[in-house]
Amino acid sequence: MDYEGQRLSELLFYWITIILGGVGWVIGYFRQEFFIVFKFWLVGVVISAVLCVPDWPMYNKHPIKWLDSVPDRKSVSSSGKKKN
Repeated sequence: MDYEGQRLSELLFYWITIILGGVGWVIGYFRQEFFIVFKFWLVGVVISAVLCVPDWPMYNKHPIKWLDSVPDRKSVSSSGKKKN
C-alpha cells in the first residue's frame, strides 16, 4: 500500500464510521434506544475493516520509486574493487 493509498484508507475508515455512527445516533435518539447506536456503529466498523484493512488494488495506484541497491560494504575494498 502506497502513501496515497494509506491516506485514502484512513479517510474511508473515518467517514464510514462517523456517518453510520451519526445516523445510528439520530435514529437511536428518537427511538430512545442506545443499542441502535451501537449496532450502526458496529456495522460501520465492519464495513470499514472490510474496505480498509486488505491491500486492495485501489490503494496501490501511486507506487513508490525506491533507490537502487547499494553494494554491501564488506564486499567492496577501500580502493573500490570487489574482494574475492
